[in-house]
Amino acid sequence: MVGTMREWSSMRREKRLWLTLVLALLMPLGGCDTSRQSSRSSLSDNGRFMDLWSTYTHCYRSEDLDAMRTDAQRLSRAVNTIDSAEDPILPESNEPLPLGPTVRLSADPAAMTAACALRAGQVAQGKGHLNVAREMFRMIVTNFPQPRYQYYVAQARLGLEQLDAAGHASLSSLTM
Repeated sequence: MVGTMREWSSMRREKRLWLTLVLALLMPLGGCDTSRQSSRSSLSDNGRFMDLWSTYTHCYRSEDLDAMRTDAQRLSRAVNTIDSAEDPILPESNEPLPLGPTVRLSADPAAMTAACALRAGQVAQGKGHLNVAREMFRMIVTNFPQPRYQYYVAQARLGLEQLDAAGHASLSSLTM
């Protein structure tokens, strides 16, 4: 009976050893699968960014006002869908704000949107499409109140002031 107990205990130890070995081998495989999902996610994020970059580049290079307007609207919708957890807002600092567009080491989709809308507004204003210009300038003022977009907002307000001044001038010439 004692021999049987030793054999039984030995078999249990052996089974535990095998189970531990199998689990030890499976754990790294589970980790690899997780990293594959992460790399798939980053590839997807990279593809989305490249789509945004392509739209921004098209807007910047285009002279077609309708295409520029569509690009600005498409970028704006994309920026609105970005999860706030993926794009945290940095705390405000006491450093002086830049007077021109800031230099960045990475692209900011919101800045790309503001730049596209500003260019579309300025081109529309130059071509006499005042309603489109006003729409683009208002998009910037409304959607980009953060200090880091101050340059774009200032330029959009300047464009709106010019549109208002031109509207007042044309109204006063009609009343005379």
